[in-house]
Amino acid sequence: MNFEKICVMGLGYIGLPTASTFATHGIRVIGVDVNQQILETLRSGGLHIHEPGLRTVVEAAIRSGNLSVADKPEEADAFIIAVPTPFYADKTGNFNGEAYKLADMRAVTSAANAIVPVLRKGNLVVLESTSPPRTTSELVAPILEKSGLKAGVDFHLAYSPERVLPGQILRELIENARVIGGVTPEAAKAGRDLYATFVKGEIILTDATTAEMVKLMENTYRDINIAIANEFARLSERFGVDVWEAISIANLHPRVKILNPGPGVGGHCISVDPWFLVESAPELSRLIYMARKVNDAQPHFVLKLVEKALGDLKGKKIAALGLAYKPDVDDLRESPAVEVVHLLQEAGAFVLAYEPFKPE
Repeated sequence: MNFEKICVMGLGYIGLPTASTFATHGIRVIGVDVNQQILETLRSGGLHIHEPGLRTVVEAAIRSGNLSVADKPEEADAFIIAVPTPFYADKTGNFNGEAYKLADMRAVTSAANAIVPVLRKGNLVVLESTSPPRTTSELVAPILEKSGLKAGVDFHLAYSPERVLPGQILRELIENARVIGGVTPEAAKAGRDLYATFVKGEIILTDATTAEMVKLMENTYRDINIAIANEFARLSERFGVDVWEAISIANLHPRVKILNPGPGVGGHCISVDPWFLVESAPELSRLIYMARKVNDAQPHFVLKLVEKALGDLKGKKIAALGLAYKPDVDDLRESPAVEVVHLLQEAGAFVLAYEPFKPE
């Protein structure tokens, strides 16, 4: 397929770099976001997110005339949905008396509904937002079919998850392997034609649900490995062992690679994605559920370490240097550092927090 114009729905950490990269590779792009402040910031030459090199690419995309921004989509050859999929802050499911977090798919639903009036025969729609299995076929497809067009017959529908590292998004968008899952083989091939515009890594074609699973499996695997490191840290504290020394010795074994423990897991991927599997099949996700519980509780372990060092925290002054979930980003989503600060405050401490990439 040939693509002359595309709409990118969502101008956040993934949508804006993706839209700008397509634009700098010669495709006309309408970047769509419902947040008027984001649109005004971009139109005035500013940026609402910190990502190394992004300003240069956005400025080049706008200067080329290929990138413009709007609050609703226009007719185009392809539509990319790159909106947030967090979990609900105030809703949980329940399985055998154990609560699990539920995916908040309202932004995906809203983006799909916005595409309906401008969807035309022969178009390609790609969902990039991390989603529970079968979201593409069972949530997005029925919404788009309200246009009167049939997914897989009249228009192509595919799922292609972002798999980039904050701080290196622009490089990894181009160099990383790309997975494209179509509701039909033809849809996957259409997705390949689109992303081949700039992707230099291998492009792997599969079906939509497999592609959804791949993204969730990658981050769940990492979450479970982090959880065992954090649990080793708690056990070492109980038995009076230096966890760092123990891990370094254990890792001398050629088939062992234990990660470093930390204050928890943050960001929009590893701390969120495993819940999508738990929600979809709680009776089959016991290990995944427990890993999430371990990592979500790790800030409380940090609090206990601080109390062990300082005693009663009432009136104590504590500096929290860094609030983002990893170095050199401004992303505070699900950051365990933020949770630690809140716990310290609740314990009576006065906390001075500093995050250089988000001074406000």
